[in-house]
Amino acid sequence: MIGLSILDIKNFMAGILNGTMFDKFYLRDGEIQTFTEFHLGGYLNRPYFDSEEWEALGERELCFWSEVKPFAFQLIKGHKLPVRFKLVFQLSVENTRWLLERHKLPVRIEDIGGLFMNITYDHQKLICTSGVSYKTFIMDKTLEQCWDDTVCQYFKQNHITVERM
Repeated sequence: MIGLSILDIKNFMAGILNGTMFDKFYLRDGEIQTFTEFHLGGYLNRPYFDSEEWEALGERELCFWSEVKPFAFQLIKGHKLPVRFKLVFQLSVENTRWLLERHKLPVRIEDIGGLFMNITYDHQKLICTSGVSYKTFIMDKTLEQCWDDTVCQYFKQNHITVERM
């Protein structure tokens, strides 16, 4: 787990709300505080979908950020910045599988609860904290180190200046 201070808030916000920076990530959870507090639950609501739509979603339980982003944009847009927000992004199952294979990591996908990026904006500070959740106890820390490096590289590729905390 690492903490990163995101230095270019304006560029980051453009990437997250107007760009495609986190579109392929699941939104696990979110909160946005403007004039009131809004909660964004990332889990798909089964009763909303008909049987064909639900079947098309396959095994997926969470929304992609691209599906929630227009609603979050409506909450955040305007002349005033939000008082606070927190977004918990999770790497998709497909991308988690790709990461394990690419780096030949000794972890089974079934043992992973998720690879996370927690984005928190509070008092004009923007922080990203990486994290790995396991479904079972794992002594090897290779996946955590790999995920931390991947998060840093991801920000670099998206031209987001960060500083380790």
